[in-house]
Amino acid sequence: MLFPFLLSAAFAQEAPAEEPPPLVKLPELEEYVQAPYPPEAEAAGIEGTVRLLLEIGETGEVNYVEVLEPAGHGFDEAAVEAAWQFYFSPAEDANGPTPVAIEFDYGFVLEAPVEEAPDPEEPPPPAPVNLEGQVVEMGTRRPLPDIGVQLRGSSGALLDETTTDAEGRYEFRGAPIGEVVLRGVYPGYRDVEEPVEVTAGEITAVQLWIRNLSYRDDEVVGIYEREREAEVTRRTLTVEEVRRVPGTFGDPVRVIQSLPGASRSPFGTGGLIIRGANPEDSRVYIDGVEVPIVYHLGGIVSVLNADLIEAVDYLPGGYRVRYGRGMGGVVDVRTKTAFPEQNELMWNTDLLDSGGLFQGRVGKDRQIGVAVAARRSYIDAVLAPLSDTIGVSLLPRWYDYQIKIEPLDFKLGRLSLFAFGYQDRLLFSAPEDTAFTPSNLVDDDLSARYGAHRLVMRWDAPLGKNAEIRTTTALGYDDVAFNVTDDLQIFQSAPVFTMRVEVPWQLNEALLIKPGIDHQSSLYDTRVRVPFSAEQLVSFDPLAETDPTELTFDGWAASPDPFLDMELRPLKDKDTLLLNPGLRLTTLRLDGYFNTELDPRFAFQWNVGGGGTLKGSTGLYHQPPLGQDLGEGEENIDIGFEQAWSSEIGWRQRFSPAFQGDVTVFHREITDRIVTNPDFGEDDRPLSVNDGLGRVTGMELLVRRAPVDRFFGWVSYTLSRAERKDNPNDPEWYLFDFDQTHILTAVGGFDLPYDIGISSRVQYVTGNPYTPFAGGVYDIDQDVYTGYQTGLQNEERLPAFFAVDGRVDKLFTFKKWQLEVFVDLLNAITGENPEQVQYNYDFSEQAFITGLPFIPSPGFNAEFHF
Repeated sequence: MLFPFLLSAAFAQEAPAEEPPPLVKLPELEEYVQAPYPPEAEAAGIEGTVRLLLEIGETGEVNYVEVLEPAGHGFDEAAVEAAWQFYFSPAEDANGPTPVAIEFDYGFVLEAPVEEAPDPEEPPPPAPVNLEGQVVEMGTRRPLPDIGVQLRGSSGALLDETTTDAEGRYEFRGAPIGEVVLRGVYPGYRDVEEPVEVTAGEITAVQLWIRNLSYRDDEVVGIYEREREAEVTRRTLTVEEVRRVPGTFGDPVRVIQSLPGASRSPFGTGGLIIRGANPEDSRVYIDGVEVPIVYHLGGIVSVLNADLIEAVDYLPGGYRVRYGRGMGGVVDVRTKTAFPEQNELMWNTDLLDSGGLFQGRVGKDRQIGVAVAARRSYIDAVLAPLSDTIGVSLLPRWYDYQIKIEPLDFKLGRLSLFAFGYQDRLLFSAPEDTAFTPSNLVDDDLSARYGAHRLVMRWDAPLGKNAEIRTTTALGYDDVAFNVTDDLQIFQSAPVFTMRVEVPWQLNEALLIKPGIDHQSSLYDTRVRVPFSAEQLVSFDPLAETDPTELTFDGWAASPDPFLDMELRPLKDKDTLLLNPGLRLTTLRLDGYFNTELDPRFAFQWNVGGGGTLKGSTGLYHQPPLGQDLGEGEENIDIGFEQAWSSEIGWRQRFSPAFQGDVTVFHREITDRIVTNPDFGEDDRPLSVNDGLGRVTGMELLVRRAPVDRFFGWVSYTLSRAERKDNPNDPEWYLFDFDQTHILTAVGGFDLPYDIGISSRVQYVTGNPYTPFAGGVYDIDQDVYTGYQTGLQNEERLPAFFAVDGRVDKLFTFKKWQLEVFVDLLNAITGENPEQVQYNYDFSEQAFITGLPFIPSPGFNAEFHF
């Protein structure tokens, strides 16, 4: 007998150029073709299972068949020939039928001999049900439909068989009294046998626990042919693919640093350096709401619980007009919108922190999804006792929390609520006899604090047949404090209000327009105390007396940016050519200051056939001035927006459902860059001016194999050059502080049997530029040396960075919970890897401060279902 089975309706999704709409209907097998049992295998008593990859078209026909895991003995050929004749009801998303790819196990199982019973002269009445139960997946407690359940006698002879229903239930009528054996059989699961004692006059209930041979195979990975948006380099990552990348501590956001276009930030900084842009030039969003930072202090983990993240959109350039106020890249983190039927409790612990997540459903019909997460680090507690022996040390500490409720369905629309926040604190601890400066510093003399909190409400409602309104409103509070004794202090706080309204309107099959407004406003209060005046900052004299200054910036700021995005599909085949013109008005309104700039952008995408897609974009990106760039007081604001003209063209080639390559060439021309005014102080000239220039040119390459079966991985390479000028009249360009000529990263992982996974990451990065010093001038008043340059700005480089990381993990599955243990082997093979240059007290000698040594980082994740 043959047992064909779909693998838990699990799909394998190749990360598309953009996030596809979710499936609203799974494909169902309508016409099944029985494959002949290979005679030689049948004669030899051999059973087997062939794992196939099937591509199902929009009409339900099978367009492609590939053997992922062969079984040999003639099973592969028989299964492929039968699968070509299958017919499915097609999968559907919100736009209708859509092609997908699925994994399908075609099982060949020999039929056991059936004990013959005497043929009665008259058929007896149906026997009553006296043996029933449910088949449940171990670890997840998920009821399993379509599981084959066999009833066997004590001698092993097959007495009866059935399959479970949609709720995983089975039943047998007239099971013999006494000892029998229940056997659960399903490809991809370990066969289970359970001895059962059937009692006369009673119904015996037995729950069968069956173990999945690889729980990671259940991840949904559908392959979508249609491209719905024209971002040239949108790279969407699924959580299960990236959280096992070594060195990321299971954090999907951290994997951005392993993708093309993202420069490696020095250890301990965590800034997003994308395509040669300053860290403050890139924008970070969580569910469409902008936040100040995406990483906790040190750049080790992101500010969200990894188990709550659904996907991460990484857009290094060429993004649409719904994003603005920045000249660099965009990172848009999207949290989960679907919650499990059963409640889940997850707990994670490693060397950095510990945290937990609860998610499940509540309400009368359990239609409301709820998630609550929290996390706290303890590195400060580990390092604090060591500060007396290791000298000056950094004691980082952070916490974060998230609460999400979704969805709340009403007659007029759909509502979701999301609250999240984080706070980071960094203490500089030093023993009392440590000569950190002329006056010794003690604990808490130096400290830094960052925090942000948001309450987000999203409302979606239909507007007629072809339009809808999407509104995201957020209230929040940002807080920053930096303290270096009493001489250098910065305190900043800002209540924040944001609102994003978008109205997608499908006028006809060829035209979709998306008008909207992206509004931000805040009340800011900034207090700064520095041990020098602003004039001394520009014309620094190390022999002059210090002149402490206190500055206060307060007021309100608002940026109501309207935009219009359009999608044109002019050809008969609407999936062949996509044109995306867009227009955004970037604004800034302060007390006594108002400025606007127009950002026209255009992108296209042309599916030329043969799996190839040509993509390109060009457009303007304006960035309003920030903080101290505005000057002291509204009467001194005399500064404009920074501007970047970015263009790129790319080609994506799909070689197979799981394998594709992508290459992009880009150029960014920066004008009106804000720099310090060299003439500040003369005739009330402002501190900052728009005299700076910049330029960045490069190429990105990504070759990726999606996790269709047990293997996943990618190779990314970036070649670029980023340069700056502080004045158009300067004769020479100098290298950007984080310019990295070559960035090469290779990531790979493989799932072994018994839920064991191994993965590795190899990185090679050109060293950052730095400015050389050779000697210093002694300041007798301050008792310090001030270095002077002996070369051009950033004319020398640090040695290249090279490191190999590894990871091994193992998933243990019990009846009601699962435990994953892992160890990250950070810098298992490492190069010299300097992070910065350190000079001695008088700048006459220098040495490199290197990064982390080899560090084994163990941890565990526990998941309970109830």
